Amino acid sequence: MAKKTLTSKQLAVLEFIQRYFTEHRKSPLIREIQLGCQIASYKSVLDRLNALEHKGYIKRVPNKHRGIKPLRKDTDGAVPFSAASPLSGAV
Repeated sequence: MAKKTLTSKQLAVLEFIQRYFTEHRKSPLIREIQLGCQIASYKSVLDRLNALEHKGYIKRVPNKHRGIKPLRKDTDGAVPFSAASPLSGAV
């Protein structure tokens, strides 16, 4: 599936999620995204998350409190952002 371009608002949410995940080693709550990105309504955050998931930038786990998984695009395809750290030792 080819990824589509992001709007500036979607990009802001994606960058917030990646930054939050890097700093806290867990996914943000939807309310934290709302506050962190200064979005007026909860529904607007949900719409942006749905768009990001549809475009392949995040994965959401249903019925999980912190169920947003950021994905990173590599040349081979999408891999979990958390699994994209460099390897150490011989491969």
